[in-house]
Amino acid sequence: MTKKKNSRLFYIDLLNCIAIFGVLVQHTAQIAHVGVSTQTITIIGNVIQTIFLPAVGIFFMNSGAMLLNYRERQNTSHFFKRRLLRVALPFLIWSIFYYIYGYYQYAFPGIFHHTTFGLRDFTEAFVDNKINSLFWFFYIIIQLYVATPVFAILAKKHKDILCYVAVIAFISADVYSYIDHTLHLNLMKSMLTQPLLASSWIQYFIFGYLIKEDYFSRKVENGMIIFGMFTFILNIVNDLTINSYNLLQNISDFPYAVAIYLIIKRCADRYKNNEHVPILMEKLASTSLGIYILHPLFIAGFDWLFFSRSAAHFDSYMQVLKNPVHIFVLPILIYIILVPIILSLKRISFMKYILP
Repeated sequence: MTKKKNSRLFYIDLLNCIAIFGVLVQHTAQIAHVGVSTQTITIIGNVIQTIFLPAVGIFFMNSGAMLLNYRERQNTSHFFKRRLLRVALPFLIWSIFYYIYGYYQYAFPGIFHHTTFGLRDFTEAFVDNKINSLFWFFYIIIQLYVATPVFAILAKKHKDILCYVAVIAFISADVYSYIDHTLHLNLMKSMLTQPLLASSWIQYFIFGYLIKEDYFSRKVENGMIIFGMFTFILNIVNDLTINSYNLLQNISDFPYAVAIYLIIKRCADRYKNNEHVPILMEKLASTSLGIYILHPLFIAGFDWLFFSRSAAHFDSYMQVLKNPVHIFVLPILIYIILVPIILSLKRISFMKYILP
């Protein structure tokens, strides 16, 4: 039997809105990845990327926060049915769309341009995430959904073990990689790539839930905030010095993501009892997945409208990527325009299977 739905949490909605805007900013600041490292605009791009790097991690944390106690509301078969309709089906539908789109058009970032077209080519591209690389999020979240029934048992009765799994995941995926990179050890990693232990996203999923459940003491939370912001500062210094100091490179954004998560949660508590703010945030948060799916089309469209440039001619498109309008103004415009569009589309009943 399905139990009554959990009441919404204001800080979760707020974090969803912040995270999707962070995704937009990251994807319009792609000069960080393709520009000349010594140019000022590339350095600015890298700083922007560092500031908003936890965006997708926050989505995973929110998912863990809301799903690891699913057994209190529904059985496992109903859980998987809802995940199938809300995530897996839109993922397949939009993969088909972007496969067709990528055969005829170019878009950056994310969209692969295909010179061949057919079921076999689609299947190979779909399995290898070579249709829309920004959809890597779906591959990871679906894997986490598969593991959720196991984690849900730990969440109910063994939170200490759950925390242990997250810490081991952080050590094996992030700390190990940092030490290996810093000391130039080139260690064999094949023995550390076991499922559910070395995934670089499990710790986000679990920590989101543990933070929601107030598992950590205030003192421990304060320590995590301080440590997270310290790693953030180190990463900013690394950007500004153009990777000049080996010790500052390859620092995981997980501590920073946890710090931001805790800070926003605490700030949100001040407004959760406001009559209007949570309702507005709930509506905005409901558009996040739709924005994630559609924004590559709007980036391509705006770049053509404003600059008459397309990723099809990448040499000239580089000038667009360097333009402050593309970097700073475009994410705001896309968010403002997509929110009402998606809210309107959601009023159509069948659209819940396409833009959940």
